[in-house]
Amino acid sequence: MNPNGPLLHFVIAAGLLDSFNPCAIAVLLIFIALMFTLSKNRSAILSMGFVYIMFIFLTYLAIGLGLLKIITIFSIPHLIVKIGAWIVIIVGLWGLKDTLFPGKRNILAIPIGSRQLIASWATKATIPAAAVTGILVGLTEFPCSGAVYIATLTLLSSSTTFLKGLIYLIVYNFMFVLPLIVLLLIAANRMILEKMINLDEMNSDRIRVISALIMIGIGIVILKWFV
Repeated sequence: MNPNGPLLHFVIAAGLLDSFNPCAIAVLLIFIALMFTLSKNRSAILSMGFVYIMFIFLTYLAIGLGLLKIITIFSIPHLIVKIGAWIVIIVGLWGLKDTLFPGKRNILAIPIGSRQLIASWATKATIPAAAVTGILVGLTEFPCSGAVYIATLTLLSSSTTFLKGLIYLIVYNFMFVLPLIVLLLIAANRMILEKMINLDEMNSDRIRVISALIMIGIGIVILKWFV
């Protein structure tokens, strides 16, 4: 793996940009708010928050490894990359449409039923429950933010071996959770958390629009420079 190669730069940027999605941000803030509601102190919130984020990382990594293995089976790399790029563009356009012209459900949002299941586990407020919550969030937010991941996986399948792809996936997923770690450290202060929740609620549509535009942009970058 060339540490200065354009593929590594793309993976780092894609992982970081993928973390800027309404699902990951909103759910983390809700999780921390629940901890405060249950009268947990800062150290307990940080402990459970780190476990929660670690299991999002592990779940997303496991999903990525499974998909990378499946995608690698197909021996038509350029076509696979094009398909991945168009998937992320179409999902971005669809998310843009759902946000600007709301319907029954926004594609860039976790379903209500899934949110209720996540909340039921989060309210248990234990380390094992935080781990289960992280797994559930990783699984349920994948349809919300997975398009960028899929596009990156198709690119890796055509550009690296499976083992090198694993290293890139670890880098991608670390970048994906890095902003969540920073957010956890900041939002573990109750006053700051309240302000962040208000900002998130006031700007939720704007965040979804930006997230959709990021998806479209990543798809275009892949088609222009990596196909």
